[in-house]
Amino acid sequence: MTRPLRSKTRLPGFQRVLVTGLGPLCSLGQERESFWSNIAAGRSFVGPVERLREAPVKVGAEIKHLQEASFLGAKDKRLDRSAQFAILASRAALLDAGLLEEKGMSPPPARDSGGVVIGSSRGPCLLLEAYHRSYLRNPRRVNPASSPITTPANLAGAVSRRFGLRGPSIVVSTACASGSHAIGLAFQMIRAGMADMMVAGGTEAALNPFTITMFDAAGILSPTAGAAPSPRPFDRDRDGTVIGEGAGMIVLESERHWMGRRGGRPYCELAGFGASSDAKSLAAVPSDGEGLSRAIRLALRDSDLAPREIGYVNAHGTGTITGDLAETKAIKTALGAHAYDAAVSSTKSMTGHLLGASGGIEAIVCVLALSRGLLPPTINLERPGEGCDLDYVAGRARPRSLKAAISSSMGFGGSNACLAFASWRA
Repeated sequence: MTRPLRSKTRLPGFQRVLVTGLGPLCSLGQERESFWSNIAAGRSFVGPVERLREAPVKVGAEIKHLQEASFLGAKDKRLDRSAQFAILASRAALLDAGLLEEKGMSPPPARDSGGVVIGSSRGPCLLLEAYHRSYLRNPRRVNPASSPITTPANLAGAVSRRFGLRGPSIVVSTACASGSHAIGLAFQMIRAGMADMMVAGGTEAALNPFTITMFDAAGILSPTAGAAPSPRPFDRDRDGTVIGEGAGMIVLESERHWMGRRGGRPYCELAGFGASSDAKSLAAVPSDGEGLSRAIRLALRDSDLAPREIGYVNAHGTGTITGDLAETKAIKTALGAHAYDAAVSSTKSMTGHLLGASGGIEAIVCVLALSRGLLPPTINLERPGEGCDLDYVAGRARPRSLKAAISSSMGFGGSNACLAFASWRA
């Protein structure tokens, strides 16, 4: 009989939460194996984006073609690109978990005990912009569907409808921490017995001129992207981030639900979740990273993991001057002397910054790093910046057996989140 890595004493009814399905969708791949192959090889597909020809920054990590677009029905094709990403990534995760028949294109029977939590920073912004342009042309001809179809809640609603999931349907928006908060909320709901299975993660489709112009005005985009390798997390010459698009969805199941259907093998256990607020600034990251360090410590306490057991940290790592240094300080504060034993990497160096979808994609990276025993690299890192003195797995992936890993996220408004994953052993 399989047993989890750790043995905890919990109240009756407490449910362990297992990760049983993965659905990555971004510039590096639209299914597990192609995505992981590119991550392990340290590849990046940041390049010119036709939609951004009128924007001050014209590059991004774009999904050129949706490989499973044929799965999208006529109603799906009316939705925002971010909702379409969420549907396709959720489908991949459900298939991977063995909860969906690959040949059956129609939704499976409704699952009252299964739900959806999706994080997004910008929501259905492409469609909202399109409707606004239409309104400016003729204010008297507003599409009756424009209001319900552009509400952020429809991101989760679209997935619920498409796959017959009749449990909780929730959208979380905490800027770039949205995906991690969504997974954390789904985790807590299962653990509390409110659901048996949840599809959770983040989605974002923000490669449009207005959104890019706003980020450029905020000073967080790399002005050298396209002319030099970018982003460059933790590097001495880091100068900002590069925006990407996509979705990262995972399937979470209670141990009881998974054991009841005995399908496959779980990737790992989602063991803990921590969240905090800086409560200081609209957009600036506190230089000491105190808020994020609290979120990490809360996740460790929730998971009953000790700092010495954390072998890998998937950092938020945007490539901004202040953010990378603050996060390095946060990791050292939370893990203490063991911070120098842990490997840290920023996979945004490859995927670009997926905003609210980052937490979902990076959770998938953590899960695969645990299950495959491989530390993902931070590419474009040649000379670490002052104060950036941890092991950032520069340049190339590295084999390493792991017991536990964490994924950290930070967002505008001071939102912080941390997810703690523990390996599953026979």
